[in-house]
Amino acid sequence: MMFLLRAAFWVAVVSFFVPQDFAGEAMDLPFNTAETRIDASAKVSEWCVDNEVICEAGSEAARLGTFLGGMAMDRIGDAIETHQDRQTASHSAPSNASAPSRAKS
Repeated sequence: MMFLLRAAFWVAVVSFFVPQDFAGEAMDLPFNTAETRIDASAKVSEWCVDNEVICEAGSEAARLGTFLGGMAMDRIGDAIETHQDRQTASHSAPSNASAPSRAKS
């Protein structure tokens, strides 16, 4: 953790002293890169026609991953709710109840 703080400090120091035009002029691209996209659906469809077994296995793996992810999310949600219920119950418990003492050995 300390390494990350030190690295961030030195990057900030160096960036403070670097001249503004250090990287040169801004590039003028002939097209808008934010609007550029690659349409790969036709290529994937052609590839899946030739390699049907692999595509089916990939589809099945995606379904399994979705199932396992959903199950994990449900279990995490249940664990969080249980923890919150325990926190609420412990805060609403009477404060005059003494904690059990441990025997010294």
